[in-house]
Amino acid sequence: MRTRKKLRLYQFLLGLLTRGDMRECVWWVEPGAGVFQFSSKHKELLARRWGQQKGNRKRMTYQKLARALRNYAKTGEIRKVKRKLTYQFDSALLPAARRA
Repeated sequence: MRTRKKLRLYQFLLGLLTRGDMRECVWWVEPGAGVFQFSSKHKELLARRWGQQKGNRKRMTYQKLARALRNYAKTGEIRKVKRKLTYQFDSALLPAARRA
């Protein structure tokens, strides 16, 4: 029996950004550098979608999603940029096409 590896938050966000899904919620600020930003108006919608993706029974909120992002900062995978609702992926996580 094969178990599917769970999708991680950074993979979910990178997928949305790469495909251009949910542009009203999250978008690239500096694609080459991996910098992206959340919409203050639509951040809860994005959090709910992440919760659905994970299969959560309880409602996902932006506060919970932000906590996960802070945990990524401890590992260096995603870090907070000194702008409101703005983050940056570690360059190792970015597809080669993004860095070009």
